[in-house]
Amino acid sequence: MNAIKILTAGTLATVQDTGRIGHQGEGLPNSGVMDNFAYQIGNALVGNCPSDNSASIEFAITGGKIQFLSQTIVALTGARALVKRNDEVVSQDMPILVKENDVLDFTQITQGRFIYLSVAGGVQVPTRMGSRSTSLSIKLGGFDGRSLGQGDVLPILSLTEAWPRLQPKLSPQMPNQLVSLTTRHKIRIVDGPESDWFSNKDWEKLLSQAFHLGKHIDRMGYRLDGPEINAKAENLLSEANMNGAIQISRDGQPIILLADRATHGGYPVIAKVMTADLGILAQWPQDQPIFFEKVAISDAWEMTAEMDRFIKGVYQSHPWETLLPVRIMANKIKLFF
Repeated sequence: MNAIKILTAGTLATVQDTGRIGHQGEGLPNSGVMDNFAYQIGNALVGNCPSDNSASIEFAITGGKIQFLSQTIVALTGARALVKRNDEVVSQDMPILVKENDVLDFTQITQGRFIYLSVAGGVQVPTRMGSRSTSLSIKLGGFDGRSLGQGDVLPILSLTEAWPRLQPKLSPQMPNQLVSLTTRHKIRIVDGPESDWFSNKDWEKLLSQAFHLGKHIDRMGYRLDGPEINAKAENLLSEANMNGAIQISRDGQPIILLADRATHGGYPVIAKVMTADLGILAQWPQDQPIFFEKVAISDAWEMTAEMDRFIKGVYQSHPWETLLPVRIMANKIKLFF
């Protein structure tokens, strides 16, 4: 049986991919991973093409413990944890060969908030409206629309099924110094749709003073504590909510909308966290102050493109092939002769 079994799910474990894109106008949340860079790196390490939108398991706050019911190749990316395969300590940000009945234990997260288990071929839950992501608020997608629990068994592919189109690479390699948990001293932002609703004084507060994560932080969004920021006194019609939008609530405190945000809202949006920094924000330490840095939209697009190029480079280096069993590799080579 090609499957994985959840032994420990931790605080919150869900099946996620890049999200249910294109249905927000129908009232369906996008959902998807909180740290897209870590998720994409994990899938690239195990041979899943970036365009395939393969499903991974996202563990929040505390990691998990998984038993493998068949041989496969996996990777753990994002938050840092002590990782053991059976009794052996193994590394993150590397492809890991697991055999039938092996147990992977990463219950203790030491840095960051979200850790991703990626598996060759992706987790094979049904696709719902173009995505395998779990939307907990409407019980859609993922594993029966819910978070994972002890004893859940999720189907995966065999290695030969996972890579039907794979062309063998003669010299697979690992990128140098690959770390999927990226950190910065500042979160980079661009203008939001209501950026002109705020005075220069309020913009100065946003860009020069420290904010901290408040008590209310989850997959829907992070509420911040910091200096009071005030928008001009006008009514705002509800508008579509963006991932990373920095809304200013009536009490003058920012709320950064994230993966499980509502589809629309009515608070003015002063700025948006650029896409390349959303994962950095998602992993932000509770006790570390947040500072914002404004960048041009063109620069934000280029930084996102650079991140995509890096992920593509990891995939094209075929790092997983260093672990392929000889029989499977030989069968792949036969396809070309």
